[in-house]
Amino acid sequence: MSVLILAMVIILAVMSLAQTKTVPAVLAFISMMFLLGIYYILLDEKLLGLFQIFVYTGGIVVLTLFGVTVIGSKFPEFKIRPWAVAIVTVVLIGLMIVPFLIPVEAAHQTISLQQQVKVFTDNYSLIAVFMGVVAASVLYGSIRMLHTLKYGKE
Repeated sequence: MSVLILAMVIILAVMSLAQTKTVPAVLAFISMMFLLGIYYILLDEKLLGLFQIFVYTGGIVVLTLFGVTVIGSKFPEFKIRPWAVAIVTVVLIGLMIVPFLIPVEAAHQTISLQQQVKVFTDNYSLIAVFMGVVAASVLYGSIRMLHTLKYGKE
């Protein structure tokens, strides 16, 4: 059952990016995010599933449609800023390293492999899931916005 749901999520994700019109793409995106929330609920992560359904399925979609409506096809030219890319890269790498810097015991003691795995699963996995969902939503919104700006307002 969960493999079928994940397959549908991937198919809907590809469909949402392959669409040339905004409304069918957003409908595929809504379905994808809703099925992802159902998948989380089936994994006994009810809070994460409900968060996925309510916040990302509802909020991000409304935000994307609002952005398309407000901005339309007239968007000012922008320059590529390598310093901004460098700052974002450093921040993301920092977010991946910070959980490993949280001390489990005194700094002078050796930490066993089991304790290192525990630090990883307790701290990093929660941040990785959250950052993954946020990054996927931002990436999707960016791709859809660029696509809409390229082909004009529907």
